[in-house]
Amino acid sequence: MWHALRAELVYSRPYLIGGLAVAAGVVVILTVVFSLVGTDGPPSFAATGMRGMFMIMAPLIVGFIIQATRSEEKRARLLLMGPLTPRQLGGVAVLLPVVLLGIGVVAAGLVFAVGAVIVGSFELEALNIAGFVGGQLFAYTQIGLLAQEAIAAHRQRRSRAVAIAWLTFIAAVLMLGALYLALAWQVVTWSHLVLGHLIVAAGVMLATVALIGGRTDFTH
Repeated sequence: MWHALRAELVYSRPYLIGGLAVAAGVVVILTVVFSLVGTDGPPSFAATGMRGMFMIMAPLIVGFIIQATRSEEKRARLLLMGPLTPRQLGGVAVLLPVVLLGIGVVAAGLVFAVGAVIVGSFELEALNIAGFVGGQLFAYTQIGLLAQEAIAAHRQRRSRAVAIAWLTFIAAVLMLGALYLALAWQVVTWSHLVLGHLIVAAGVMLATVALIGGRTDFTH
């Protein structure tokens, strides 16, 4: 399974490098703009958080691109020609966004570190912005995979799998909605919201692996 995950990363490398390059360009542009506007711009922690946010966003947006190509199931059939089982294929599918999130976190950390060295300080509030966007996109990526498997289960007339998929989908959306409302009412903090995104994503990941493991074909 780990060799398959590595193969998927190698296959996606051009998109990943391109996405990170674009994000780095945006970070440079933002830095120049914020330096020109001075005190008329956003608070320093918000400016720092926005720079890190774009570096986290880039790999996860690549994850959505991978999902679009994955819907054709050509990559799935190719990987299953080896010793990989459908359940292991499901593990690869849900772990790839985890790796992409990790790459984004490292990239954002480098941007934060460079900024801290230049400015001489770092405001922890910046982590709220980057963490919120990263956790949100990660959860949405996993929910997107679940939706794909719900459609596949419907196509294959696996009624029980369809029910599990859509119930999990609805539960995930409701939980995220409840978290956003709780934040608006100041019942939870930004840190709780990031953790909530990760918990929802973990539950969706388990359901997705089970659904892919129960596939009857990959011929879409």
